[in-house]
Amino acid sequence: MNALIYGGRSPIALEICKQLAGAGHEVHLVTRVRDEAIVTLAKDNGCSEVHECNLEDSAKSIALALKIDKKVGGLEAVAFVHRYRSAVSNPSKEYLVDVYTPYQILEALASQHRNHECAVMLTTSPAARSIVGNQDFQYHASKAALSQLVRFGAVRFASRNIRVNGLSPGSFVFKQRAAEFYANNPQIIDRANKLIPLARMGIVSDIASVAVFLLTKQSGYINGQILEVDGGISTLDPASLSKPN
Repeated sequence: MNALIYGGRSPIALEICKQLAGAGHEVHLVTRVRDEAIVTLAKDNGCSEVHECNLEDSAKSIALALKIDKKVGGLEAVAFVHRYRSAVSNPSKEYLVDVYTPYQILEALASQHRNHECAVMLTTSPAARSIVGNQDFQYHASKAALSQLVRFGAVRFASRNIRVNGLSPGSFVFKQRAAEFYANNPQIIDRANKLIPLARMGIVSDIASVAVFLLTKQSGYINGQILEVDGGISTLDPASLSKPN
């Protein structure tokens, strides 16, 4: 299987690459800035190639996706695990990077004849359905639009042999690069353990393994769904979170 992962230095994106490569798949990683550090990270996680691409440039992004699609003889998996990052808020660019360019890439891939199904996974967020306190309106709006792209794409592209699903990681995901922060703020982990029904924070491999499931034939009859990978916290009544057990 040939896979294209958008996500650069994202721990979840790199873990997806690692799991796919470990299963014998060819993995291409797309990053906004290609430097020696990301090339090393990608190699360590089994990536075949690393491509530099800024999703703010839709035309170049589409051209790159089509180039890779042609080179590998038809992509069989595409995952969007990136997000817009900027020190200055720019709603138009955030929507472009998070939602519209991925949509245009899918439109372009759907225009190509393919003999094999291509499974697509889009990463959304709890902010698509509720308010995440430390994020602004633009972030919430983009994630809500991204969830709708999952549903729209599942219907629009199914006849072109493209299957689209989404994954919403929980708010409490332990990432190794933040280990020092958690060590200095143990109350965050303690709070997560009390709130989450599974009584533990998620780890990167928990999220990546579900993404890999959505990208492979094991999920072949799942289309247009957004899986909540959050230890069960999204099933709770918000009012109950403030009440003692």
